[in-house]
Order: sequence, then structure tokens, then C-alpha cells
Amino acid sequence: MQTLSQQEFDALTKNATMLTEDEYGKKVLELADQSILKLFRVKRFISQATLYSPARRFANNTRKLHKLNIPTIQLIALYKIKAIQRTAVHYQQLEGMTLRHYLHKHPHNEAFLAKVGEFIAHLHDKGIYFRAAHFGNIIVMPNQQLGLIDISDMSISPFSLGYFKRIRNLKHIFRIAEDINLLQGSKSIEQSYLQHCSINNPLFVRKFLQTSQLLKSSNA
Repeated sequence: MQTLSQQEFDALTKNATMLTEDEYGKKVLELADQSILKLFRVKRFISQATLYSPARRFANNTRKLHKLNIPTIQLIALYKIKAIQRTAVHYQQLEGMTLRHYLHKHPHNEAFLAKVGEFIAHLHDKGIYFRAAHFGNIIVMPNQQLGLIDISDMSISPFSLGYFKRIRNLKHIFRIAEDINLLQGSKSIEQSYLQHCSINNPLFVRKFLQTSQLLKSSNA
């Protein structure tokens, strides 16, 4: 993790565009070269605080996803910026548009929704539990492949996910009303997921479909 002074940070972010902020200030910046700087607040700069920081988790998840051949961002550098009490991850964006944007532009595309279900099943079979899974963090690339962004809140196991985590992750995926409305009643994601996932247990299938229907009804 590279340490940046206030002057170096100011130079790096000169002419940057702020994409998101929170109550503590700037959170995500698009730099002049169109790369992204994501900032994480750190209360104390002791070894443990930075060792397990969200920036390091983000970087570690990036490397693991690349090893698993899951498209994601290209890491440039990790920074420690004591002057503003932040760590940061600097990366190149994944080319494409969010799944949310894609579905706005291409409604009623059942074949593509089936592809989304297959992708999520593939993630779970690879042991990927993505807590920030929603249609704004899944990217549709120009070649129609799917990839992931905003990956700090993720765990990657060497084993396929079990029943509980799969259904729990479904609750993250179907938690936003805008995303549910984009599906317009389609069940293609769930059906494709069950077709392609490694679990073929009737109890799991029933629970998965029941949970999906309940989530869609309550969040629509």
C-alpha cells in the first residue's frame, strides 16, 4: 500500500469528477484519465486497521475474481492517505453498462435474463458470496459478458455455497424495487439459476422459488 501526501493526493485528483459521496465526504472519484479512485474511511492508521481495511479486501477480491475468470475491474494501486484519514483503491473501470441500465434500454429480454440467472449460479458454484449484489453492481460488457464491480463486500470460499448462503444472497439481489420492476414479472433469472446451479434438491428448489416470489412481491 503506497502512502500519499496531501500534495500527491491533490495532484492525483486534480480535475476529478465526484461520482458519489456520503456523510463523511468524497467516496468515489473519476480521475482525469477516466480511472476510478474509491476512498475508504479509516479511524486510526495502525497496522491492523490498514491490514484489514476495505481497500485491501477490495484488492484481494479483485485478484481472486481474476483467478476464477470472473470479469471485474483492473487494479492500479492501493493508497494510504493519512492527511484525510482514508485508504483508497485506484482502478480501471470495467467497460460496459450496469445491468440496471441495460434492462432499461432492453426490456422484455427473457434470453438475457436467463443469462443473468446462469451467471449468478456460476458465482455461487464458485464460492462467491457477493453482499452488494444488485443490478447496479453487475456490468454488461460490450461482448455481452457479465462482470462485477464494487466488490469490497464479498467473501470467496474454495467451496460451492450452501443452501443458506444462496438464499441469503438472493435477498441481496432482489432487494431494490427499481430492479424488481425492471423484471416485469419475469421468472427467467430464477428458472435459469436452478437449471445451471450445482444443487438439485427439491427442498432447496421450493425454498428458492418461494423466497424469490416473496422478495419480488414485497419490494415491487
